[in-house]
Amino acid sequence: MKLCILMLTKANLLILDEPTNHLDSDTKEALREELVKWKGSIIFVSHEAAFYKDWADKIIHIGV
Repeated sequence: MKLCILMLTKANLLILDEPTNHLDSDTKEALREELVKWKGSIIFVSHEAAFYKDWADKIIHIGV
């Protein structure tokens, strides 16, 4: 029951792992436009700096 309630609750946090993998350039741009409009917080992992560098508020680089 709690899972159902959680799924029906409006989210304010997105957690995305490599959201641009296997997307063509038009779809990447559409995704970027929607993420920029998102009113909540976004945490994501990406190796594609060009995708997020012009709109991300905080960027944490983790070296290997």
